[in-house]
Amino acid sequence: GLDCSPHRDMISYYTFQHILRLYCFVLFMLCLLMYYNTKDEDGHAYQWTSRVKKRLIAHELQDENLNVPVLFYFSYFSKLQNRLDDCETAPSIFDINFSNTYWQLVNIQSPQIFIFSSFLDTRPLSRINVNQYSGPAIRILAMVKGDLEMISEIPLICKVWTGQTVSSAQVTCCAGSKSVLDLSTNPTAQLRFSPTQPVRVEVQSADLLWYKEWGWNSPDRLQAYLLSCPAADLGRRKTKDPGLPNFVLPAGQRALAIVQDTCERPSNLLLLNEPEKERSEGLAVCLKGLSFPDKDISRDLAEWIEIQFALGVSRIVLYILDVHWRTRLVIKEYSRLYQQKLQVIPISLPGNLPNTPKLRQHFFKMKVNQKRQNEVLAYNDCLMRNINKAKYVALLDLDEVIVPTEGSLTDLILNLEQISYEKQEVYDSYCFQNFYFFTKQEGSVSTYFSNANRTRSGTSGEFMKCLHAVEQVRTVHNHLPIHCFSDEESDNCSVEIVDPSLGKLHHYRETCVGILNQKCEELQGNQIQDSLLLRFHPQVQQNLDSSKILEKYLI
Repeated sequence: GLDCSPHRDMISYYTFQHILRLYCFVLFMLCLLMYYNTKDEDGHAYQWTSRVKKRLIAHELQDENLNVPVLFYFSYFSKLQNRLDDCETAPSIFDINFSNTYWQLVNIQSPQIFIFSSFLDTRPLSRINVNQYSGPAIRILAMVKGDLEMISEIPLICKVWTGQTVSSAQVTCCAGSKSVLDLSTNPTAQLRFSPTQPVRVEVQSADLLWYKEWGWNSPDRLQAYLLSCPAADLGRRKTKDPGLPNFVLPAGQRALAIVQDTCERPSNLLLLNEPEKERSEGLAVCLKGLSFPDKDISRDLAEWIEIQFALGVSRIVLYILDVHWRTRLVIKEYSRLYQQKLQVIPISLPGNLPNTPKLRQHFFKMKVNQKRQNEVLAYNDCLMRNINKAKYVALLDLDEVIVPTEGSLTDLILNLEQISYEKQEVYDSYCFQNFYFFTKQEGSVSTYFSNANRTRSGTSGEFMKCLHAVEQVRTVHNHLPIHCFSDEESDNCSVEIVDPSLGKLHHYRETCVGILNQKCEELQGNQIQDSLLLRFHPQVQQNLDSSKILEKYLI
């Protein structure tokens, strides 16, 4: 007989080719179908993207707009826009009334309210004013221009879109009724809401992030505020353990708008930032808005970041106004190197304040107090971002480092907590006296390691910087806490000034701050050696060398 196996192999080969071609044709048709089936909000087919690319674009837009609920918009927009009742409709992200890129304007004539970010506060001690409401709260950071008393008198409403299913027996729409759903009156109710059914709760407090006694609070000046709404049962109860969040929400983003009327179409839409599910015991450091359009601070910033991590800091949050192009590249590299440990938040000035880099820089020099009033909003934003991400938060400048006498900052915190326990005291913040290390920039390679001499005596009060207990502090300013939870009968804060023998605030400057100019010559003439930070130099230098970031970008 004849051997036909080669012919059979040839037939199998051609059959395989036909099947492969058929498979490729079917795959092509499916892709074509997806291509033309993707439509925009007006029902027009996208001619430039696929569903997969649309998702990628959504994530890119979210990374670029940290406080806008972009993923929420892409997930729920078609459902939200199909609702005819304005009581339920969220605005498109393209209908938001943006101001200076990162702010959103609330649709109200007076006062002017520019909102920046919002947070779900699930801390065990969370409350809104003493004896008013205790429980989870929504916190909104805003800059307000107008009469300071007016903000507390105007009825404002938090309108929140969640990802839960609706219980029609418990929730009524505002059609025919403009009453606000007051969750605070029924803190045990198990309410569930749909993506298209907003929760409406009143803004119950407006905390000024500045003491009126300090002045600089005229009605024509923008002031920083923390607005608060009760969150009650946005999520279902999970546990009574005070060490864990007392409720959880389903996966997905939540969106929030501030309105004056319950059935008003919002002009703003913020991402409702939510805390981590599990609490961290670490230390976070916040660096205020960097504004160095002409000066290259790459070396100082890289060294400062490595010093913080060497000291035991677990997380750093940087706020960026505008920096030199080389500094921007270094920040980008560090964001990639420390993805889970370094967060960068772009920010601008609100309202009618200048925002071109050089004019803004000149504004900061001429209007120092207005500069500080804007800085305080970023500090409170950082405090809120670290709920459950850190146990303590420190608010520092680029020329400041908190240095423990022994061990790391983690060791210092454990020591301070033990001392407080033995004294049977509860402190909201541990604050460190300021000691100057006068630097000479000429020929100096390192700002932080080139000088081991400091002022003999420290300065306290308004010159201190603190470690703030995240679970106990509600609001802060540059140097001290403002409102706290630890006292059940008041919002007052308890501060412990740390003995300099345990730790100090190192302040690296060429000269004293303006308010100490008259005393500066005396301080400069009375210095002693202090090499405590130098013990971290080998580790810092090793990390700088291994990363090669400075080598890559510095000429």
